[in-house]
Amino acid sequence: MPCVLCGGFKMKKIGIRAATRLMLTLSLTIILGTIFMASVQAQNTADSVTVSLWHMDEVLPDGYREITPDAMGKNHGTLVAAPTVPMLVEGKFDKAMRFDGNNGVYAPIRFLVGFPPSPQPVYIPISTSLDIPKEIKIEAWINVQGFKNATYNNIVVKCSRIDGTSENVTRIYGIAVKAGLSQNGYIVPTGALSGYVYTDTGDFNEIITTEYVVPLNEWVHVAFTRSLTTGMHLYVNGAEQNVKSIYGTQNPTGLMTNGTELYFGHDAKVIIDEVRISNLAPESQTVAAQIDIGPNLLIAVIVVSVVFAAAWLLRRTIQMWVIRSRP
Repeated sequence: MPCVLCGGFKMKKIGIRAATRLMLTLSLTIILGTIFMASVQAQNTADSVTVSLWHMDEVLPDGYREITPDAMGKNHGTLVAAPTVPMLVEGKFDKAMRFDGNNGVYAPIRFLVGFPPSPQPVYIPISTSLDIPKEIKIEAWINVQGFKNATYNNIVVKCSRIDGTSENVTRIYGIAVKAGLSQNGYIVPTGALSGYVYTDTGDFNEIITTEYVVPLNEWVHVAFTRSLTTGMHLYVNGAEQNVKSIYGTQNPTGLMTNGTELYFGHDAKVIIDEVRISNLAPESQTVAAQIDIGPNLLIAVIVVSVVFAAAWLLRRTIQMWVIRSRP
């Protein structure tokens, strides 16, 4: 009898071990599969340096105004009528926004108060994530419908004002298309691309492509970058363009200054899609932000924890069943 009982008990122990191994194998499979799926999904979202991303696919009511949302949730753009607002049209990807050379989209950074007789302007922060001091990338898909007779046919421009007049507005950073008007003694080709920054050294710095690079009625991807080491660069459809400086230098020193507002499409006859602004040298990340696992991996951790808990409970249940079933 003892030998029979001993043999039966060994078989039950082997069953417990097999069940435990099975649950651990299933748990490991779920861990790896969930993390893999989370990493794949993460590749389809905005990257860690994206500050704002406007798909320009929709217009939503927001109180007394209409907005085109920022996918990052920080800097929704308000439609500016002059006299009509920008219109949704077919875009490069889904919908896009068409500007007529007068209207625009506006994103506040700071509200300016304290007009004269106040000796100095007073700024109330609204959303300062667009104040990028060091290294920046601005990019968009554009389809230029015509060249407006203006120095800057703006795609994106961040500016700062010191009072309520349009004369006292300083361009801080931006990307624009040129209409062929001479600037600072330089001949500027019609259809040239421009990028610029204003830094705390008091200098305005602008580069333009040396030739026509933006065609009419055709979708092109344009980008402007500023690096502290290599300076300012312009790209069309991913290819870097030859440029020259018409103000300041191509590799300016100093930090880009703060601003009060950002505009899309001002003074431009253009269809704009998929506008993205990235901070290539983020400074404000905390330790928690640097190791943030994100929502997908958080779900993975929760799922894995539940699986391990279930495996432990099953193992304990089998053990208790074995103990209670002993003769």
